[in-house]
Amino acid sequence: MTRTIDRRTFTALSLASTAALLTGCAHAGPGPQLDSTGRRTGTRTQVTILLYPGTTVLDWVGPYEALHRVNGVEVVLAGKTTDIMKSDSGIVAYKANVSLEEITRTDVLLVPGGAQGMMTAANDPVVANWVKQIDTTSLYTVGICTGSLMLAHLGLLQGRRATTYWKFSDMLAPAGATFVPERWVKDDKYWTSAGVSAGMDLTLALIADLYGDKAAMMAQLAIEYDPHPPYNAGSARTAPREIIEALGG
Repeated sequence: MTRTIDRRTFTALSLASTAALLTGCAHAGPGPQLDSTGRRTGTRTQVTILLYPGTTVLDWVGPYEALHRVNGVEVVLAGKTTDIMKSDSGIVAYKANVSLEEITRTDVLLVPGGAQGMMTAANDPVVANWVKQIDTTSLYTVGICTGSLMLAHLGLLQGRRATTYWKFSDMLAPAGATFVPERWVKDDKYWTSAGVSAGMDLTLALIADLYGDKAAMMAQLAIEYDPHPPYNAGSARTAPREIIEALGG
């Protein structure tokens, strides 16, 4: 039986939604302060997500959903332009809310993946130079899925441990990085994740690193991230050989 949403219920839901958004919309401060354990002491954190045409949408929408619910975090979507872009599927339209030139520093730089779009962006001098510039002062530089290949292409992962989408793991070595077959990998300030949905796991670990376990668990519950997939085929380590071969592995 369908339950009718009355005015009182609707108002409560609206207020809850507004409160959740407000917790993540403060402007970033001049810089973070850390306690003796290296975690934030109530300061604000600016997370800048690089957008370009042809991203895999879940690579950045998933992390965004967790991050914007954390008190003190401001998420900024930055792109070479603020024109409408299309996802790698060609269906989803999105746009940045600021241009790259408006961001000269950020606490966390997050680079999502894509297919041809990622390679095009990585070879665009404007995008490439911006990423390298922002990386010089970022506290964390994050590559989600094939976004880690962009970081590697730009020389940021040389001599570091990293991961990426399973089909392209051999593309890290030529850039001087060592592939680690994990859901996510942290090497100093550089965080990288395996494919697409792995960015959610990385993001919760990043929140914990910034604000502690409680904040990460609150973000996890806020989006009810409790995956129970019907198959154990989410990794090349567990998927049947016929499934791997069907995907060209």
